[in-house]
Amino acid sequence: MNRAGPRADPDPAPGGSARRAWALAALVTLFGLNLRATLGSIPPLLGEIATDLGLGSSALGLLLSTCILAMGAFAPTGHLLATRVGTERALTLLLAILGVSEVVRVAAYHPVVLYASVALAGATMGAASTLMPGFIAHHVPRTRGLTMGIYSTGLALGVALAAATAVPLERLLGGWRPALAVVGLLSLATAVLSWASEGTLVRSMPGHSVDPPRTRDPLPWRSVPARWLTLLNALVMAIGFSGLAWVAPYYVDLGMSVQDAAGMVVLFQVVQLVAMLALPGITDVTTDRRPLVGGMLLATLAGTVMLGVAPMAQPLLAVGLFGLGAGGMATLLLVLSVDLTDSRSASASLNAMTMLVGYAVGAAGPFLLGAARDVTGSLGPGYLVVSGLVVVSLVIVSVFRPGLKVARAD
Repeated sequence: MNRAGPRADPDPAPGGSARRAWALAALVTLFGLNLRATLGSIPPLLGEIATDLGLGSSALGLLLSTCILAMGAFAPTGHLLATRVGTERALTLLLAILGVSEVVRVAAYHPVVLYASVALAGATMGAASTLMPGFIAHHVPRTRGLTMGIYSTGLALGVALAAATAVPLERLLGGWRPALAVVGLLSLATAVLSWASEGTLVRSMPGHSVDPPRTRDPLPWRSVPARWLTLLNALVMAIGFSGLAWVAPYYVDLGMSVQDAAGMVVLFQVVQLVAMLALPGITDVTTDRRPLVGGMLLATLAGTVMLGVAPMAQPLLAVGLFGLGAGGMATLLLVLSVDLTDSRSASASLNAMTMLVGYAVGAAGPFLLGAARDVTGSLGPGYLVVSGLVVVSLVIVSVFRPGLKVARAD
C-alpha cells in the first residue's frame, strides 16, 4: 500500500506542564460534550415532536438523517476554515455557531425551523469533528490515544446526558422546544472558554504557530488506505446512528414507558464509556488495531442480532453490547485516522473525506429504519439488516495492518 514521507508540521515539545496537559484534557472533554449532544436530545422527544408538528415515522427518521447528512456534507469546511484562521480559532467559531443553532429551537413552531436548526447544528458538528483528531495528535503526540479516548468519552457522555435530561427538561420547562434549546447554552459557554483559552493554553505550547497554515492537504481520494477507512467509517456510522435514533422508539413500541425507553438510549451511550476509557491506553502501547476493531465489531453484531430477533429477552444486554461495540469503534476509527497520517493537516483532510462519505451513508440508517417501521410495523427486521452491515465491516478489518499510510497528494 501507499506510504507517506515525513511532513513539515511542527510538533510541540515532548514535555510541558502537568497543568497545561490537564487543562487541554478538560477542554477536549468539553468539545466532546457539545459535538454530539443534539443527537442525544432529540430521540427521547420524538413522540412529542411528532404529535405537535404532525410528523410521521419517515419524517422523524429524516430529522436525524438531515443532521447526519449535514455533518458529512460540511465536514470539509472545518479544514478550509482552519487554513484561514487556524485550528484553535476555527473550533471556537464553530462551537459558537453550534450554540446559536441549538438555542433557536425555542422558536421551532414550524417543521422548517426545526429541520433548519438541526441541519446547521449538523454542519458545525461535522466541520469541528474533522479538526479534533489532528488537534489532539499535534498537542499531545505521546498520549494521543488516551486523549482521543477522553474526547470520545466526551462525545458519548454528551449524548447520554442530553438523552437523560431531555424528558425531565421537557416537563420542567413546559415543552420540547425549550428542552432542545438548553443544550445550546453549554455550546455557547464552551465557545467563550475556548476563545479565552487560545492565548494562555494553546499558543503557549512550545512549537505551536499561531498563524494558520498557508497550504492544506487535498482530500486523499486516490489513496487506497483512505478509501478502505472511508468505507469502514461509513458502515460503522450507519450502524451506530441506526441504534442511536431508534432504540428509544423501538422499546416504546414494545411496551416500555417513554422514560424507561429514554434510559435505553442513556445505557447505549454510557456503556460506550467503558470501551472509550479502556481501549485508548491499549492503542498507545500497541501497533496492530485489528484485534481490537474485530472484538468491538463482534460485540456490535451480538447486540444487533439480539435486537432483531429477541429484543425483550435481555434488553439491557442487547443494548449494552451494541453500545459497547459502537463506542469502541468510535474511538478506534479516530486512532486509525491518525495512524494513517503524519500531520494534523493530513489528519484533518482524511477525516474530512471519511466524514463526507460516512455521514452521507450513515444518514440513510435512521431514515431507512423509519421507513421499514412504517411498512412492517416493527424495527426488528431493520436491525437484522444492520447486523449484515457489521459482517461486511468485519471483512474489511484485515486491511489495516501496522504501518499502513495514506500517500501524500503532490
